[in-house]
Amino acid sequence: MPDHGQYYSRLSAAIESGSPVWQATVVETDGSTPARIGMKLAIPVSGETFGNLGGGEMEFLVINTVRREKPQAPVRWQFNLDEQGKAFSDGDVETGMLCGGRAEVLVEPLFATHPLYIIGAGHCGRALAEFAVKTDFQVTVIDNRKDLLQQDAFPSSCRLVYNDYTALDETISFDDNAFIVIMTYGHVHDRQVLEYCLGRTFRYLGMIGSKNKVAETLEKLKGKGVAEHELKRIHAPVGLPIGSHTPHEIAVSILAELIQTRNQA
Repeated sequence: MPDHGQYYSRLSAAIESGSPVWQATVVETDGSTPARIGMKLAIPVSGETFGNLGGGEMEFLVINTVRREKPQAPVRWQFNLDEQGKAFSDGDVETGMLCGGRAEVLVEPLFATHPLYIIGAGHCGRALAEFAVKTDFQVTVIDNRKDLLQQDAFPSSCRLVYNDYTALDETISFDDNAFIVIMTYGHVHDRQVLEYCLGRTFRYLGMIGSKNKVAETLEKLKGKGVAEHELKRIHAPVGLPIGSHTPHEIAVSILAELIQTRNQA
């Protein structure tokens, strides 16, 4: 009998980590196949999978196809298993299994497809987190000041992480879906964080600051050899120019730009 408690405990921990994880579930079978309806397999973006789909080539293909395609919405894949070892051409994913049956697998991404990393838990960071969770961003707030990372100061769905900004890849999943907004206290660490993020993969990277402060920061990075095309990827000053001044007004301008970027094809 499968240990459902252990499976769901590990799945909960994987989801809580904030790193992408997919769940594959056998939803239909016909004929001879090692898969059984209800079998589940959790597939982190990297590392060890857990659960099972009956083993064999189908399970191997599910894992590799998920990690290659990284589906951002639920998808159903049909596997046709020819008893002569040839794949049927009408299957969604080809297999060479010998069972002579058919299985259908539902693959679900168990993570927000638009993670937002707010680096800085000050007034503007808290205001942005408050608004962002209401517009379907999965919010992680990162700061090097533990005293500001109090859950009652943020929406309950926010993930709060202490980080000294030297190992951000332990917290941020740098991929094509990552939205990152830099707003550290007094801009002391803005350039450090910006330099860390450049050269990595992201959907959006923004930094708060006045035009003069931003220009000074970018000029220093250019002097350190950062390429012009890398600097052009930065949204700085961050947000749409609506004449904002208060933390919540600034949050509105930033969120508007985040949503604009998210909605672009």
